[in-house]
Amino acid sequence: MAQYRIFNAQEYQAGQSGSLNNAWGVMRGSAICSGSVVVEGVADGNYSGSISQTGNHSTIKLEHLVQGQPIPMYVRSITVTAGSAYLLA
Repeated sequence: MAQYRIFNAQEYQAGQSGSLNNAWGVMRGSAICSGSVVVEGVADGNYSGSISQTGNHSTIKLEHLVQGQPIPMYVRSITVTAGSAYLLA
């Protein structure tokens, strides 16, 4: 398991959306969590419907992430519809 330095973590609850300056990753906070994260770049392949593409951005569904595991990615924004998730910086 990799070691990550987290200097700032912003929690987003159900019904919230936003972004965080210098965000380098996302972490699913609760067992029941849904929503999406818009990231920089285009992902190759559609992993079981978990990634969609719009222009030069990709959208990843929060429900496909592992709870409590920091996932490094260049985050543009997050929208949480159920549960909670964190943007990490």
